[in-house]
Amino acid sequence: MRCCGVSKNADPETYLRLSGERILLAQGRGNNMAEGSAMAIIGRAFIAAGALDPKQSQSILEEYSLAMALRLHGGRMRMRHMAAGQAQGTRLTALRAVVCALSFDASDEHRTLDRVLFAEEATHLDLSGIGPPGQASRSMGPVRHMRMMRGMGPGPFGAQTLVVVDDEGTTATAHAHGAHSSDRSWQATFVTDVPLNPDTRWIEIDSHRLGLPPRTPPPEVYVESVEEIDPLRAMFYKEILGSDRRLGGDDPTEVALGALLDTGVLAADDSLVTDVRRIAGAVAGGVSVPDLPEPWASLVRRFSKSDGPTGRIPIGAAINSVDGYSVRFDALTSEPTSFSLSLAVSPGDPLLRHFPGFELERSALDWWAEDDRMNSYVAFNGGGGGSGEIAQGEVHSLAPLDPQATFLRLLPTGPTQRGVVTISLAGLGDPS
Repeated sequence: MRCCGVSKNADPETYLRLSGERILLAQGRGNNMAEGSAMAIIGRAFIAAGALDPKQSQSILEEYSLAMALRLHGGRMRMRHMAAGQAQGTRLTALRAVVCALSFDASDEHRTLDRVLFAEEATHLDLSGIGPPGQASRSMGPVRHMRMMRGMGPGPFGAQTLVVVDDEGTTATAHAHGAHSSDRSWQATFVTDVPLNPDTRWIEIDSHRLGLPPRTPPPEVYVESVEEIDPLRAMFYKEILGSDRRLGGDDPTEVALGALLDTGVLAADDSLVTDVRRIAGAVAGGVSVPDLPEPWASLVRRFSKSDGPTGRIPIGAAINSVDGYSVRFDALTSEPTSFSLSLAVSPGDPLLRHFPGFELERSALDWWAEDDRMNSYVAFNGGGGGSGEIAQGEVHSLAPLDPQATFLRLLPTGPTQRGVVTISLAGLGDPS
């Protein structure tokens, strides 16, 4: 596939620049791939193949990022990643997680405590509320995922702060750190100024006492090395894993292959071409093909299923560090066609790379998992936000959990390391 109509036989630098010119010319014409993303894919391919220097490629992408900004916004906009490097990270902790649906009435509205996370430095509480009939907030769209926007309260009828007490008498003030509101309802995350006792049997929220389920043993957590593979093959695997095929659009593996084949960097009879197309086709189509290697064969096995259990279980595990990243897993939510993981990452860039564009680097972490039924899973960013220091959100799998699985190993995977968090699935799907 020849990307962006660029002619064959161009050298890699010229090919990259011509792809940028095509993107500029196609602005506003409904091109399938988000503006800039094809150029970034080509840059990553040439870098991985050793055909272009990373600094040279970055400089070229910056030129076209600025050119696009000048055309669209008079130069007032620059791509976020062009202006800032990776933020400093912090160590995340998780001592206990509670997933619940504990309801109480307060301040003329019905509130529900959905989750409590006890960490070393603070306690995090997810609450939702429904106001009385006839009382409406400024609409912010449908409430589906929490956007972690520091300092933003839950709305006109939701509290900005809460007084929280544990069974040892520790009294904390919890401030709203992120919220959604829509019509009469809101969802918010509150963070205490001092940590509460992780063994507490109950907590009081504004004088309303709520009993908590017994504390369970924490999941097993460790870090292990992963085998490094050829940089070009690793780049293609990243493109396959970094592209949620449910969103449609051009195939990034074909964009990269087209650039390498057109410039002669990669020969048409190279076995890598066949391997990559076989894997990408299987993932895109959700069907296994002959001689598909692992973990890809195990990955596509569950794509067509819709028999996943329904329910939510706490995780409450933190892992430090996977190639320099701290990851905290809060909860797993399972549905018949998919499952999602609520988590936090520091530094936060793996959860902040939502949109394609002039992004030369893919996320450093891939969200793999595997169960005790020989199934593999991979998840994609599903929403969230925060800062470069800490981001919180969700990742969503492309397939549902196997209803017969009894445990799941969560495998946040970086270039040289992966974390391993083993969680029990007991009780998932049981009627509550």
